[in-house]
Amino acid sequence: MRKKAPTSQDVARLAGVSQSTVSYVLTGSRPISEATRARVEDAIEKLGYHPNSGARTLRSQRSGVIGLMVPEAESDDGVLMAFIGAIAREARRYGYDILLVTAQEGAQGIRRVVRTGVCEALILMELGRHDERVAPVIDSGLPFVTIGKPDEFPQGSVVDLDFEMLGGMIVERAVEEQCDRLLLFGEPGRKRSRNDVSRFLAGVEDAASEVDLEVVLDAVPLADVPDQALRLTLPNQRTALFGITGVRQVLFAMAATGALVDDTRLFIALSGEDLVDVSPLLASVPQLDPRRIEISELAVQELVRLLQVEGAGPRVTLVEPRWLEG
Repeated sequence: MRKKAPTSQDVARLAGVSQSTVSYVLTGSRPISEATRARVEDAIEKLGYHPNSGARTLRSQRSGVIGLMVPEAESDDGVLMAFIGAIAREARRYGYDILLVTAQEGAQGIRRVVRTGVCEALILMELGRHDERVAPVIDSGLPFVTIGKPDEFPQGSVVDLDFEMLGGMIVERAVEEQCDRLLLFGEPGRKRSRNDVSRFLAGVEDAASEVDLEVVLDAVPLADVPDQALRLTLPNQRTALFGITGVRQVLFAMAATGALVDDTRLFIALSGEDLVDVSPLLASVPQLDPRRIEISELAVQELVRLLQVEGAGPRVTLVEPRWLEG
């Protein structure tokens, strides 16, 4: 016979409190002492109790559901799944479930989700510099966090990588490695409308203006990037290569042709995985960690703060990139 699922009454009995107190702990609708909250949460953990989300919504107008608007997946988007997985795990740690909404739905998708009343807060990924989704989110009155920093602060919290700092770090490393130019691949000029690319380019351009380093915004296909770097490099010169997108394609193209050990070209990688684990050939590649897991976890933590701390206001949190030396 199937074991009967535990109920809130079972939780109340084990914790030695009333059933209404269990409800207050779950919904946050009334202040509860830390000692009582700890007893109830301990009973929930021991029993493996999972409150019915529909019942919670009817009782308290809280669903325990966070809407997560994700961008359209690209061909190499293990990156997107890393964000989604980390956000979902961290949300569960705080007792929230995730509802995925695709960015293709745009502002209309936000309005549709808000109308259902299912979500009590929202996380928006890959925010544009001027993003149509912000207005309906503000109109909804729901707390929200954006992964991506728009040009204007949007009345919600921001958690993202410090892309301006990333740009400066790339220029500094290129100069340290005695490079004459920095080739930025992946069509950064065409993608300047993206908030991450625009902030990164601002950081690069500011840093490069203080040093003797030529910056080239490349628009050739990714497969042609290694040869393009070679064409640009004059005798006794060195070219650094870096891209926010297309990193794996160019990296493997260079590894396959032996270009990674060619001293005229220096590849600098932005990668969330240890490249040595991918291939020993990549051990010499200077690598920057975009800290995707930390950013995902911070986004959830910030949203929980907005939901649970009385008077909590929006704020901007920018996470510093860091070097992972092989």
